[in-house]
Amino acid sequence: MTVTPRVLFVHAHPDDETITTGGTIAALAAEGAQVTVLSATRGEGGEVIPTDLKDLEGNRTGLARVRESEIAEAMAALGVREHLFLGGTTRTFEDSGMEWGPDGHAVAASTMPDNALCAAELSTVADHIAAVIDAVRPHAVITYAANGGYGHPDHVRVHEATVAALDRATWRTGRLLFVDVPAEVARETFDPNQPGFAETGFAPAQSIPTKPPVGEIVVAQDITSVLSAKRAALAAHRTQVAVSGGFFALSNGIGMKIVDHEFFSIGAGAPLAAETLRSGLAPHVLTDLDLSECESQNSAGAILGSTRRSRRQPKKPGALAYAHAVLLGLLIGFLGGMQHLNAAVVHLGATPVIIPWGLALALLLAACGLWHLKTMYRSSSPMLVAAFTIAILSYILGQPQWLPGADIIVTGTLRSVAWLIGPMLIAAIFAFIRVQRPEPTR
Repeated sequence: MTVTPRVLFVHAHPDDETITTGGTIAALAAEGAQVTVLSATRGEGGEVIPTDLKDLEGNRTGLARVRESEIAEAMAALGVREHLFLGGTTRTFEDSGMEWGPDGHAVAASTMPDNALCAAELSTVADHIAAVIDAVRPHAVITYAANGGYGHPDHVRVHEATVAALDRATWRTGRLLFVDVPAEVARETFDPNQPGFAETGFAPAQSIPTKPPVGEIVVAQDITSVLSAKRAALAAHRTQVAVSGGFFALSNGIGMKIVDHEFFSIGAGAPLAAETLRSGLAPHVLTDLDLSECESQNSAGAILGSTRRSRRQPKKPGALAYAHAVLLGLLIGFLGGMQHLNAAVVHLGATPVIIPWGLALALLLAACGLWHLKTMYRSSSPMLVAAFTIAILSYILGQPQWLPGADIIVTGTLRSVAWLIGPMLIAAIFAFIRVQRPEPTR
């Protein structure tokens, strides 16, 4: 069975998709792949290059409309039929803005709009991306590396949210790739001594804003055959990009070469075969990715969906969890019972003061054990079973007539009373604390 490749590109602003991955997009589209480009924002905070459009700068609504038309033209130039904005008709995420830091890299802006991408909860952004993944069912997803290319906070947020989204989506993507630029390619891109640079009128870079690569670069996608398409797409983003010959510049006027390869590292999913890498970097983002196997795995997952739990719907604790809780409760109950009466006496002047350090350690042990159960199973039930086990064992240890020497719990002392009720009280408090799964990393 021949499977048409489906590839999803996730970017922060219109023009990012062309600058960083435009050649790969055009190459995949020319090969007949189903390419989807997802833009998280409309680039409302961008600076404007053409003097006749300068009135759009600061006019977030007006600039958004213009950039919508620009990316539509760019998609046509790259051969893309499906372009989406994050949130669709239900939610709008706006450009968060940025400032240049002292090291020449982008940093978060001092202010941002309420609807800014970086102002939204990471889980919210990830859920919207996950919905697109489930709709598109991509074999590969491509987005920024963790450094955001040059540090733009929206790029970093898109990276984080895309990684989280793959974990939340029902569809299992075959490979996640990150845009990662080798240091030598970054130097070449900004080299003002290249033939043709002087004729552009662009300014030479004083420093290279691109951050060093984060991962191991394993793919060098050759885009020589589609450079004209990438150049046309860059020109379509006329409010943000100026193009001259084989170079382009953003609003800072610094010239950059349109290089003939785009580079990627693999963040998750199918790796490249060792035999492939022995001959150098892989020539294609889908190299060694078995599309049919990806389809089969997802089909099997759909059939067995009732047995494969979602990250958002954790499996209820089973018998093993409760056995774990009882054993841990017995251990904590015994150690706490043996320890809780220990104390030290210090004198403040002529007044003796009892320091109940044994009780403090016993309650700390109980709190740590109960919290461990709460977070491990993301449920209060095993924790409450452990607390009940501690209480029962402590009660038994306070009955000298039941077991020889079983009188280490002295109910006539305040410390023993505190130990008898303390673990249950701690469990009651923990039961009202909601435990969420931490945002996944890959």
